[in-house]
Amino acid sequence: MLGSPVSEERIAELFEKAALPIVIASLLLTIVSGLALSPLPEFQTDLSSFAPQTAADAAEARLEEVMPAASHRIYIHIVPTQEGANVLELGAMQQLAADLAAVDELSAANGNFVTAHINAARILEVALEERDSEKRHIADFNTWAELLDSIVEDEKCTDAIGDDRAIATASFARSVMLHKDLDYDPVCQWLDNGHVGDPTPSASSTMWVIELSGEMSADERLDKSLQIRNLLEKRATADNSALSYGIVSDDLVSNDINESTMDNLVWLLLFSIAVVVLLLAFAFRSAMMVAAPLLGLSAALTWTYGSMTLLGIEFSVLEVAVAPVVLGLGIDYSIHLQRAYEAARRQTQSPALAWIRSLSILRIALSLSVVTTAFAFLANFLSPLPPLKIFGMTLALGVICAFVASTVTVGALHVLIEKTAGVQKHRSLQLHRLADHATEFQRRHTALVLLAVAALTASSIVISVGQLDTKFELTDFLGEEMEVIEVRNSMYEAYEVEALKSVNIIIEPLSGQKSLTGERDLLKELERIDNKLAWMTYVVTPEGTNTPRPSYDGIYPLLRDAIEADETFGERHHLGVFDGAVGVTDGFVEGDVASAIAELLTDDRIGEPIRGKSWAERTAMQVALTPDGTALRYLRMSVDVTAQNSEETAKIAEQFTDMTVDLEDGCGCEAYLSGDLILVNNVLSGLGVSQVESTAFSLGVSLIVLVALTRRIGPSLVIILPVGLAGSWVVGAMAILGINWNVLTIMITALTIGLGIDYSIHVWRRFEMNRDRGLGTWDAMREMYSTTGASLLMSAGTTICGFMVLLLSPVPVIRDFGLVSSISVAFSLILALLVLPGLLAAEVRTGNGN
Repeated sequence: MLGSPVSEERIAELFEKAALPIVIASLLLTIVSGLALSPLPEFQTDLSSFAPQTAADAAEARLEEVMPAASHRIYIHIVPTQEGANVLELGAMQQLAADLAAVDELSAANGNFVTAHINAARILEVALEERDSEKRHIADFNTWAELLDSIVEDEKCTDAIGDDRAIATASFARSVMLHKDLDYDPVCQWLDNGHVGDPTPSASSTMWVIELSGEMSADERLDKSLQIRNLLEKRATADNSALSYGIVSDDLVSNDINESTMDNLVWLLLFSIAVVVLLLAFAFRSAMMVAAPLLGLSAALTWTYGSMTLLGIEFSVLEVAVAPVVLGLGIDYSIHLQRAYEAARRQTQSPALAWIRSLSILRIALSLSVVTTAFAFLANFLSPLPPLKIFGMTLALGVICAFVASTVTVGALHVLIEKTAGVQKHRSLQLHRLADHATEFQRRHTALVLLAVAALTASSIVISVGQLDTKFELTDFLGEEMEVIEVRNSMYEAYEVEALKSVNIIIEPLSGQKSLTGERDLLKELERIDNKLAWMTYVVTPEGTNTPRPSYDGIYPLLRDAIEADETFGERHHLGVFDGAVGVTDGFVEGDVASAIAELLTDDRIGEPIRGKSWAERTAMQVALTPDGTALRYLRMSVDVTAQNSEETAKIAEQFTDMTVDLEDGCGCEAYLSGDLILVNNVLSGLGVSQVESTAFSLGVSLIVLVALTRRIGPSLVIILPVGLAGSWVVGAMAILGINWNVLTIMITALTIGLGIDYSIHVWRRFEMNRDRGLGTWDAMREMYSTTGASLLMSAGTTICGFMVLLLSPVPVIRDFGLVSSISVAFSLILALLVLPGLLAAEVRTGNGN
């Protein structure tokens, strides 16, 4: 058994013989893993990749078998190239129309991937197509007066009063598409003065929304988005360009994150290694003691990332944080082993025997720490979010790789080099005087320390309760100086509707039914939803209408608009609009709503002036009939909402969830929520679940493992108590610093357990060994401080500096993670060295009075 002199010598002989093969095998494994990383893997941050699978995903897949998939939006913030100029000048509108045509040409040449535009020039072109007898285009006019003369007869600005559809359309365009400083008075004055004067309206900026086909994959959509961005940037930089374009979409944000992530990973890793080298040099004052763990841990990182790549795992931006964690834990293992190796080397001439003895001394502590730390990280596998599952697996694999590299590869390097180059001179940093002071402090002030810790823990809990919000925004992964962030901020400041998002309500028959039945009752339920949407805080609702007209599309607004546009349409299908509400008229029978939809599906006239869509195109996006065309099969309602942050997102999702529950009860159907805002909310919910489950699982598994391996519940509870306290302190520190939960910080409690349990195990194990050797309580503590305590100070200091390097990252969430992780390590160290020894001493006194 390892630990007896005979067995140690035999194992040392085998290890000495195997040193060269071990180094060669490690090198080959590193080369293979490195080749797997060439070219460097891409980091996925697509919004859908973060979201958990839900029942709505399956419902959406069923719907998209017979209906076009919901579109994805690109937002383009348009400003004049000349500061202070008017973006609505006719020349600017002509360029906008030409650039829009260029995008349409690009779309037509690549499978018509653009499904619609919300664009000021497009609206003018649609108006010219409908009302200009000569069918001219914007480019054919020299002034706004000429253009308006071609589409306006005797209208006045007040003529729209009473026409809720026209007012709603105009109000939507103003709030979503045009800068808050829009001045429309010149047009009204021109109309009122008999078409005399200059009717040119003015605004500082305008919004262009491009809707892309939902049939494309995420990669195809990104490719097309990049093509659009490149095209518009090229046209905007032309010598005669009057317009500048700032382009934002979830796909483009993800792309920019992916491109910056690899750069961040490379230089942060290099900087972390440089910090590790400096600290190891300070701690050991030996080139060999620096080179061996550095080579071993570099190999461990390559094995970790290479293995995940070979397994076909797609990395997310979270994997950037794996490197400092693995480095931190690997350095901890290496420092403990190398300090024990130094002590053993003074007693034997054999480097192999010295290394085996250091492993023998630390085997229990290292084994416990590796198992508990790996399980703490694997707790993230319980998360409903795929990237967090992968992150937890990668960290657990990294811990194992770091352990193997530190115990086997680093040891083989020491044996091989000292065998060929002779004994290496090294003397690590000694802290005997500090150990004396720490022991004396514990002897005199243990009770005071425990009281202070209890007070700090209570304060931390009080401070953190209700103070931390869960936040998830893709833009949090980008620095404020990046172009997409600047564009987003400009958009938020420029328009009344700052952050347009969508919520889709999917309605399908109950299981076992082939169609939606009860059209009369369905219309009543849809009317109730229409009224409810109008008064929901974050739903875009145009102003100035006699009856509320929330901004959404679906079967209800489709029927209302069609009836208002053509009364005979309603008469043919026994439908009417009464005070803004769609209702049935005399003669209505089941199937009339379906027949109305069937007619709209064949109508190629303009049915949506903002996007320029026909009735057929608009209807196909929102309604699907049964194969025989006689009944409703699927409905989709696409609601425009505005949400700037995670708090607003959660409120909106809650309101819509309540609405779908009521809808199901009223219509006898199944209702689901989808859309980009719901995806974000699902991620937020998953983060909350992940935080609770991973923390509870980490603590539970750590306690079980400790009890199973030590077979003593008392010491196990004592060991794990400081770890739990460190977790509460970290949460309190986050509240004080104003750092919220996000995809990285949500795992900080599990990370604190993973790192903290390692420190606690080393302190407890050294104290136990000293007691077993016959030392008294305080002598055992003093020796623990001078050996293990010194090692922990070195390893924790190195780990803290490794995490602090993340503060140099331009990515906000990575900076937050670096800061919080550094605090976590510091708290874990403080509690392991100040609180745990006092608890261990108290346990000894309680047990036998020594």
